Amino acid sequence: MPTIKGTSSIASDHALQKQIKATTFPPNFTEKCNIGKLHRAVFARHIERQVESILGFEDEIVSSTAVNLFLPERGPDEDPHADFWDVDPRRAQLDLVGFLGEEQSASFAAGLWTMMLGAQDCPNGVPRELVERKKEEMRRQREERERREAEERAQAERRAAAADRA
Repeated sequence: MPTIKGTSSIASDHALQKQIKATTFPPNFTEKCNIGKLHRAVFARHIERQVESILGFEDEIVSSTAVNLFLPERGPDEDPHADFWDVDPRRAQLDLVGFLGEEQSASFAAGLWTMMLGAQDCPNGVPRELVERKKEEMRRQREERERREAEERAQAERRAAAADRA
């Protein structure tokens, strides 16, 4: 079966259903995710970083497409208190194939969906693994800053010692 190139090739419902039947998806794609419980800004940034990592460069169009596929915003007529469950990770994965390729799209969608399912049970809507990554990043930044400060102090001491000798 030929690979889907771009999202326009699955714009028709018949073609989409045919492709969904022909593709194997992770079992958790049948689980629903309450998007309203997720921290949208954190997930949007994570998606953007993942897409950039896969492509090897920043692409605002692909990133925003991925964000909108997995984190749709409410329409003006929707009840602001209603939880909405209309994200279909199978369709999102297939829509991203034209941009990311089959394997990368499948891996990206599976990892993201697993993370989203886990985050809906977290009180702040942020998955534990992203919190841990951020803590690790902050720890590395602090260590790097402390190392630079120590180097600067050592240089200043050497300069002061050299000035005293002169």
